[in-house]
Amino acid sequence: MNALAIALAIPAFFALIALEAWVAARRRFAAFGLHDSIASLSCGVSQQATAVFVRGAVIGAYAWLFVHARWRTLPADAWWSWALLALLVDHQYYWFHRASHRVNLLWATHVVHHQSEHYNLTTALRQSALQAVVAAPFYWPLAVAGFSPLMFVAVSTANTLYQFWIHTRLVGKLGPLELVWNTPSHHRVHHGIDPEYIDKNYAGILIVWDRLYGTFVAEGREPAFGTVEPLRSFNALWANVEPWWRLGSAARRTRRLADKVRLFVAPPEWLPEDLGGPVVVPEVDHAARVLFDVPPQPATDRYVVARFAVAGLALTLMLLLPPDGAEVARAALALWVLASAAVWGGLFERRRWAVPVELALLASSPAVAWVVAAALRAR
Repeated sequence: MNALAIALAIPAFFALIALEAWVAARRRFAAFGLHDSIASLSCGVSQQATAVFVRGAVIGAYAWLFVHARWRTLPADAWWSWALLALLVDHQYYWFHRASHRVNLLWATHVVHHQSEHYNLTTALRQSALQAVVAAPFYWPLAVAGFSPLMFVAVSTANTLYQFWIHTRLVGKLGPLELVWNTPSHHRVHHGIDPEYIDKNYAGILIVWDRLYGTFVAEGREPAFGTVEPLRSFNALWANVEPWWRLGSAARRTRRLADKVRLFVAPPEWLPEDLGGPVVVPEVDHAARVLFDVPPQPATDRYVVARFAVAGLALTLMLLLPPDGAEVARAALALWVLASAAVWGGLFERRRWAVPVELALLASSPAVAWVVAAALRAR
């Protein structure tokens, strides 16, 4: 995704999140949990900070294919070329998204987006740190077809930004629009863990792909949100690591080599016989379900909200730094933001390591600020 576009979109994201929270409060609708929202936003912050280290490789691979393997060059000044690319990006997103739910190697990355047991606009920003890496090969055919890297980055960014608004419980069904477009109702189904909703509605912008490929289900009762095996943590670092730890643990425990290998390419519900065999998704008792949370600590909660605001400004500055000549400053900010996002969950959960790490981050802040200031002066 384009870093400048994301930086410019951040104020709009937070304004819309604030509006959603205000409307939910007016309706006495429990759409948010503070700890959960900070955890989701921390995952989004981590994803953008990690992008500093992987974005060049992802775009570079697409550019290399465009330069060395393209069939032809499709015109960037023709409306039909942009329209065709928008359609193809959305189609490829559907297949990447579907594969991410059916192959454990991909699911271990994508599952981060589904871990929240709430469903609101902060959930839209809850993204895996490495999703862009595993998604990249699904878009390589577009480079070979002849769509330039600039066109691809612009269209894929627009595709991602569209999906922000569909992560809400406050918008009901939208009549005839539901026939063509992905809407909040359709996407709530996708985030549901009720058996009838599992692995449905993979669409990005157009729901027509699900209708065409047989994965569409209309929303009936409101889903229960989250993952079948809950994360039960507000630590953004653990949110990204835990799925890999779980997968690696299963591979270590099963006896047969073939099963160890199959675990990584099997769907998430599959387990070897010596680990109990395939898992059946259980029915959800909506009335008895208690969402995960930790006891409130008013002083700590207020402090983390303030720290998140500071880290958000640091992230925005990182995204706005010039593309050339500020690599050290960008990396310093990225590492500081990544460590910050990890420590907030530890503070919420009263982990013994959290306060010492937070103090170390505060102590390192002047050095990071000096590196950034030096980079800006050098411009």
